[in-house]
Amino acid sequence: MSERGEPMAEILDLAGAALGTDAHGAPRLIGTWCRDCEMKMFPPVEVCPECMSENLEPVTLSVRGTLYSWSVVHAAPKGWRLPYIAAYVDLPEGVRVFTHIVGTPPEALAFDMAVELCTARLGTDADGRAVESYAFTPAE
Repeated sequence: MSERGEPMAEILDLAGAALGTDAHGAPRLIGTWCRDCEMKMFPPVEVCPECMSENLEPVTLSVRGTLYSWSVVHAAPKGWRLPYIAAYVDLPEGVRVFTHIVGTPPEALAFDMAVELCTARLGTDADGRAVESYAFTPAE
């Protein structure tokens, strides 16, 4: 229940184990680090795609990266906000993240611009639950 006694809206978190928070409650991406070949990857995996090792551990990834590429999407499941910006963001760890870009119009985007991690409401699912996940927004 909310502070006013209203039922809390259910939220569908698309990120699952790929999103955590730091000590201050800020979002953090959780990836995987392979102890054998030292590759870092996102989202978390159980087997390293580089060397097939299962000798893995979770790793917290950077909150800032650079915009590699993007596209404006005009079709999505019913309830999703349209249009939206789908993008790839490169992190300093050598990981490329597929994500949404929020908080800016597409014409303001530029290759290699600095972006930072946030969370965003992407729409609602068929049951009316809010759909949320990690996203990136232009860095200040």
